[in-house]
Amino acid sequence: MNFTVNSQRVRLAVLGGLFAPLVFAQTAPSDEVLKLDAFTVTGSNLSRALEEASVPMSTFSPVDIEALGASTIADIVAALPFSQNIGFNETSTGPNDARGDVATINLRNLGTGRTLVLLNGRRMSAHGVTPGTPPIQFVNLNSIPVAAVSQIDILRDGASAIYGSDAIGGVMNTRLRRDFTGVELSVKGMWGDPAPNDYTVDLSGGFASGDDRTHLGIFLSYFKREHLAAADRPYAADADKRLIVDEPFASNSRFNRMSSSGPEGRFTAQTDSGATVGVPGVTPTSGSARGRFYVDPETGQLSSGTGPSAFYDFQEDGWLLPDTERLSLFTTIDHEVSEVMDLFAELSFYQADSHGQTAATPISSGTDGVVVPKTNYYNPVGSRFYGPGTANPSGTPRDVLIRNYRPTEIGPRTYDTSLESYRGVVGLRGRIASGWDWETAVLHMTGKTDQVNNNYMSQSLLEAQLALDTPDAFNPFGGANANSPAQYENFVIDIWDRGTGTVTSWDGKISGDMVDLPAGPMATVMGVEVRNESMKQVNDPFGLADDVIAQSEQIDINASRRMYGFYTESLLPLVSESNRASGVHSLDLRVAARYENYEDFDALKPAAALSWRIYEGLMIRASYNEGFRAPSVAELYQPQRARRNDGLIDGARTGEEDAEGTVTKRVVTGGNPTLQPEESQSYNIGFVLDVPKVEGLSLSMDVFQIESTDRIDNPDAQDELDMDEMRWLANGGSNPRVLREARTAADVAAGIPGRLIEIQGTYYNLQSRTIEGVDASLVWVMPATSIGRFTFKAEGTYTSKLEDIDRDGNVSNPIRQGGNPRTKGLISASWRRGDWSAYLSGKYISDYENSSTYDTTDANGDVQKIILDAQWIANASVGYRFGEGSMLHGTSVRVGVNNLLDEAPPLYLSASDGYDSSYHDAKGRQWFVQLTHKF
Repeated sequence: MNFTVNSQRVRLAVLGGLFAPLVFAQTAPSDEVLKLDAFTVTGSNLSRALEEASVPMSTFSPVDIEALGASTIADIVAALPFSQNIGFNETSTGPNDARGDVATINLRNLGTGRTLVLLNGRRMSAHGVTPGTPPIQFVNLNSIPVAAVSQIDILRDGASAIYGSDAIGGVMNTRLRRDFTGVELSVKGMWGDPAPNDYTVDLSGGFASGDDRTHLGIFLSYFKREHLAAADRPYAADADKRLIVDEPFASNSRFNRMSSSGPEGRFTAQTDSGATVGVPGVTPTSGSARGRFYVDPETGQLSSGTGPSAFYDFQEDGWLLPDTERLSLFTTIDHEVSEVMDLFAELSFYQADSHGQTAATPISSGTDGVVVPKTNYYNPVGSRFYGPGTANPSGTPRDVLIRNYRPTEIGPRTYDTSLESYRGVVGLRGRIASGWDWETAVLHMTGKTDQVNNNYMSQSLLEAQLALDTPDAFNPFGGANANSPAQYENFVIDIWDRGTGTVTSWDGKISGDMVDLPAGPMATVMGVEVRNESMKQVNDPFGLADDVIAQSEQIDINASRRMYGFYTESLLPLVSESNRASGVHSLDLRVAARYENYEDFDALKPAAALSWRIYEGLMIRASYNEGFRAPSVAELYQPQRARRNDGLIDGARTGEEDAEGTVTKRVVTGGNPTLQPEESQSYNIGFVLDVPKVEGLSLSMDVFQIESTDRIDNPDAQDELDMDEMRWLANGGSNPRVLREARTAADVAAGIPGRLIEIQGTYYNLQSRTIEGVDASLVWVMPATSIGRFTFKAEGTYTSKLEDIDRDGNVSNPIRQGGNPRTKGLISASWRRGDWSAYLSGKYISDYENSSTYDTTDANGDVQKIILDAQWIANASVGYRFGEGSMLHGTSVRVGVNNLLDEAPPLYLSASDGYDSSYHDAKGRQWFVQLTHKF
């Protein structure tokens, strides 16, 4: 359906009702009539005009992205006021992390994986690996090239009644450019001092057939960024943060994050049964330090006692950002089959390679338990030095437990991550004779991840090399560089993991006017979707055998599931031009419901949204949504595994030998096929005001509340034992996740439960989170003047409540604690005059506390906290477009700077890198030049 409206009203409705937060394009003169085709708006399956939106949404256009100086989708997400705590990003370096060219979104701080990510209104596959515990499935936003983007919609409200699972915190929908014609080349270079430097080349082409019935869009993007080393940033260069903080914190040993595992090792002599034993002349023979000795880092000589701790600075070998190279190709095809039917298709390819590094692998008795046998050639208390025929013939040779050691001669650990994804969509849409529209499409996407970790150590091969009684045995007692390659090359290994996530779906819908109401026709849509999701992860043999130093056992995953979904949605006009009254210019009610059926559970979720225009320039909007997140295939079907963990105390059997922390206990972890969906309820009420007598000024405010329940997590094993103890002491009860043997007569006499069999630490629906807050925005598109047109915009989110409740009813309020700032904001100003343009934008994050672990008492006895200061990051740029008559006609140039004032991120002691990468970045000031030419 086509219709015409006055463009001034459209402009105000778009800016007020939807609020595109950084739209800098000029508007048409007020007397120009603008033609709009009805289309599907993010947050609804109905085809309707923009001014009918009754839900809070922010929109970013290519101009907005340019204004932010953004090179990637991740740059945009980091600026969003309502996106918080982005835990999975390109700074991750651990072997079990999702590393490399990775970007995620976390709307409303509900957690990664609880924001639905769409591309042209349809889903994308999960990233190839699932990091975290429990494992998190997420969409990698960096697989979408900025050059192909026509618009990014951020729905700041729940939408499971529209889209189904995952849309608890909101929806991010990226629309591709489909109407571009011509050929355009853009080259952008960014330079830091020092580092990182990055470069982007985008080639876009749009071609139409002679009869204008077919359009082909091709978008090719290449991105390369050089790494950023920890040594390049003062807050990250040294692990001892006491060097960069003032008193009283500089005297707090907790600010020293250096490692106790260095090239000069710490050891404990043992008997054949593993008991600690003293060695006269080498180790203490009694007391807490019995049997312990170390290599003095100052002299390189053996010394008795526990030895120094936190002395090795591992930051000197680390990188904050990896080397990254990315190639993306997106193609769109639109073809008019007939006057009543169109064919559309999307094909995309993404490939990225990243290389990073971190310090050499440490060996720790707490995680590895590596023992140097008495036969080792270099063991100072071994059979070469103690026993018959040695200098100590009456002594007893001993094995040695490595408490802490790091063989730095092997070199830093490095990783190489390769990411690929392929996506295809083919569909038809049209109109049937009765005036109803229909659409159907098939989608398939595969995302692959291949991670190789270099310079790791096999525990079994290391122990074999330690067992040699010849000079080619590995020597952990000689300090730095004591070993030649011949002594360690046999146990240095490369480990790998590969993962594939796929999604295949078919969907169909039909929409039209169902019945005529007094205020107009009731628009209705009905649809169906069938979706199959799969996840496959395979690991190298060393990881599967739990044979890698400083890495936990790995498990392969190969699982899939199918979903059947049915939905309906209706827009009911209650008051319109035909029946409006004073104070009710228009009133619309939108209702929706969606049912999804999985193999082990199902969900039916409703939603309602009300849009009330008191007069044309003032709209009140309210919405209610019920949402859910289906457990991921990894959470459901990851194979369970049992480990024996030490350090766990069985308090219900206090006094029994088997209860002590020195006795290992069986803990079962992994997937849980009985998991149920996470549930949510969200409320939103707000207004949009086009300010009278101030042309182009629009204000909006929304109050929101989201309660997320049955959140999936895995319990801490000690917490499970503590709960079992509490229930036993209260009334002889038990924790069903702590399995025990039947009580013996001795147990009954002692009043204690039976011996522990195992602790069930599998994932389950554990806790709830409630978030409340306010979104506010201002947009002022000023009238054009002789000196140009100015636009001012501001948007912010204030979180008034962030409350977590665990399964025992314990309440915590982590707002401003260890992250979670109350306020985030984004402001911008733009100017255009002729061929000139200029942008200035600022991103704001309020202060928050570091973990209470770093609280310090000053000389007056007062507790002082580490506060991460509030921060503004400003970006600026100036551009010029060469006009007709110029030799460079069709060319534009933009020069700018990101982080104009070169603000360093606030110091964050909970991270060895010294900053909180969930909210801040380490890139510092970057200058850029961008050249674009349209042929």
